[in-house]
Amino acid sequence: MKQLLLILALIGLSVNGKCQNNPEFLLWNTNHRLTVDDFGIKKGHTTSQYCFAQFSIEYNVKGFDFFTSNFNKKVKNCLIKTASWIDTTQYTAQSLRYQQTLFDMAEIYVRRFRKELRENKKKLFAGLSIVDQLNAKNSADFTKRRLQYDSETKSGTIEEQQKVWTQTIQAELNELSEFAYDK
Repeated sequence: MKQLLLILALIGLSVNGKCQNNPEFLLWNTNHRLTVDDFGIKKGHTTSQYCFAQFSIEYNVKGFDFFTSNFNKKVKNCLIKTASWIDTTQYTAQSLRYQQTLFDMAEIYVRRFRKELRENKKKLFAGLSIVDQLNAKNSADFTKRRLQYDSETKSGTIEEQQKVWTQTIQAELNELSEFAYDK
């Protein structure tokens, strides 16, 4: 239960557009891999964890968006720099890879959310409850997937399993490329 609460805390939900043009937020981008500089808090080792990234999945969908053919700019996947920390004294590369994997995995579920919004856009005419339902479903699916990833890779520390997950995630991102933010 404690792990589930921690995972749910990783996904902050907002609807007011904080991701865009805010130096405290890093919008997910195909061409940018996380670096130590993306973490607002650098520290030495004091806990059993070596890093923590706070993600924000935000969306701004309105009733008249049923006319919209592309929801890619309506849903954003961001890292909150000022709420993310990394141990800079050990396992830095492994920590960055782990958090990048989680960020990429979150992007899969954001793209699925965008796709489902497009597929259900006519339902927006009747009200916005469908948006919250789709968001809740994708958030829950992400949480379950993250638990599976952490279990199978021991939080990204089992090299062979990490490679498998990295390839799988990349394939899924490619499959959903039509729903990337920049498309």
